[in-house]
Amino acid sequence: MVTQKQIARELGLAVSTVSRALTGQPHVGEATRKAVLAAAERHGYRPNAVARALRRRETRMIGVVVPDMLNHFYAACTTVLQESFEDHGYGMLLAVTGNDPQRERTALARLRDAQVEGVVLVPSATPRSTGPLDLPVVEMIRTSGRTQVDTVQCAEHETAAEAIGHLASLGHRRIAVIAGEPEFSTTRERVAGARAALAGLGLPPARVLTRDHTRAWGTEAMRQLVTGEEPPTAVFAASSELALGALHEAQRLGIGIPGRLSLAALGNTDWFDVCRPPVTACAQPLAEVGMISAQILLSRLAGARRSPSHIRVSGRLVVRGTTSAPGARRDGDRPREASGASADGPANSPTGGLG
Repeated sequence: MVTQKQIARELGLAVSTVSRALTGQPHVGEATRKAVLAAAERHGYRPNAVARALRRRETRMIGVVVPDMLNHFYAACTTVLQESFEDHGYGMLLAVTGNDPQRERTALARLRDAQVEGVVLVPSATPRSTGPLDLPVVEMIRTSGRTQVDTVQCAEHETAAEAIGHLASLGHRRIAVIAGEPEFSTTRERVAGARAALAGLGLPPARVLTRDHTRAWGTEAMRQLVTGEEPPTAVFAASSELALGALHEAQRLGIGIPGRLSLAALGNTDWFDVCRPPVTACAQPLAEVGMISAQILLSRLAGARRSPSHIRVSGRLVVRGTTSAPGARRDGDRPREASGASADGPANSPTGGLG
């Protein structure tokens, strides 16, 4: 790749003159500027972004640290972040942690070494172990308890309460919750919201099963719930993966949804709408969360001086076909094993018969 020094040698100019011409600075004659630009075009000159950033002490790069890019939850937010940053002249460096605190620490250290100007971070299970955050940070979706950083969350507590309220309004009194890792702020808020809603309605406490946000755990938790004593008449699954596992297990056991068991889920993936029946879900404003996170960080980079912002964005309940009034089922009924059925459902399809 041709350099400014080579262009200067070819045209018989000082390197400083070539630099001023290429960067649009004053004190360069028009004929000289045109000659420099023509030579740059002829040789396919491209500025060295790294060297320029070091000189200016800025890289125009922002780091984004998320647990998982296969999860639509984080992919949707990250897509909006990238578009917003690019619109303002910033590039993005992405790191995926897999919820591993060590990988998170390593990712943040590498981003600092790359001299990113700010970070959007979805904290891991042990966020305080990441060390000092000596650059602008926005915590997105989850929060760590750090008071000195901006945060943008979905209104998890309120969303879970709304789902429970919907199930109760249909007449359900035995409502269970399947949730993810209890150390995450999102899980704690969803469970707290569900419990608060039940208490406020004077209903019995929910049976809450927590482990992780995987389809396998959704499957196992649903099996525990429906084969135990006093099985619930309704279940709130606190993520789309948990809902998928729960639905497939209900299908395998021959449990009609919503005839024998109603199910509401948090999140609103595309497949929820094409299931038969379609899944009642709490749609979360992921694009809005990503947009607000980008706006806050960009304002910090522009020099905004204010107390940390703590934003909560409300979602909405989308009522579909997996919730209805409790069916006429005797408490002593127990689901039967569906002979020859796969634990994953037919061809791993979420649209297989769920009723």
